[in-house]
Amino acid sequence: MECVLDVISDVEGSSRSGRGANQSPGHDGVMVSRSEHESASRRAYAWTRSRILDGTFAGGTLVSEGQVAEAVQVSRTPVREAFLQLAAENMLELFPKRGALVVSSSMTELREVLAARGVIEPWAAAAVAERPDRASIVATLRQLLDQTSESIGRGVDSSLQEADREFHQYLVGAAGNKLLASFYSSLRDRQLRGGSMALHNHPDRESEILDQHAVIVDAIERGDARAARAASIVHVEATTLALGLVPLN
Repeated sequence: MECVLDVISDVEGSSRSGRGANQSPGHDGVMVSRSEHESASRRAYAWTRSRILDGTFAGGTLVSEGQVAEAVQVSRTPVREAFLQLAAENMLELFPKRGALVVSSSMTELREVLAARGVIEPWAAAAVAERPDRASIVATLRQLLDQTSESIGRGVDSSLQEADREFHQYLVGAAGNKLLASFYSSLRDRQLRGGSMALHNHPDRESEILDQHAVIVDAIERGDARAARAASIVHVEATTLALGLVPLN
């Protein structure tokens, strides 16, 4: 009797083991397929979004799913998902069977972004200039200035915009107000689009950005809060004028 039970137990164990072996590859296959699909969607999203932000796809441009699918080497399904996400972020307006229209940045929106920058950036520059431990902050800002200079040397507008944005985000963060730093970060995409438009309107804005940043850093290093604030105001106003907007002040 014990031998019979042992045989039955061995058979059941083998059956369970076989079922587990048969199920595992299928389950792993589903996970791999899902991961690949999500990766394809992220790549389509990143590719399209970066071209909206750097002005390659200007406002009013019609972008097709096939165009993105071919460029990123993915199927149309992940592109469609990427378009839905960008539409939720108000960067695209979807037109079934035609593609997606890049939403233009209105002059009102650009001015609102600049008005917010005109409040936060001068305050941050002055606050950092008053910090007794500002030496390390200044050192990092000078490194960011070098990155901006390198971006200008490469002649890639998107790289310059990212360097410019990183400079200001770091400066605002160094001022020590997490709430304002978080709000400022939320302006990123709109700020990048505005910066791209400013560079398109005035190509010489590249060198102006670097020079104006240097003036801000010099004032901070001296501990001159008033001069740091004034230099930041000049910087924001220069962007306002480059966009063809009425000065903020």
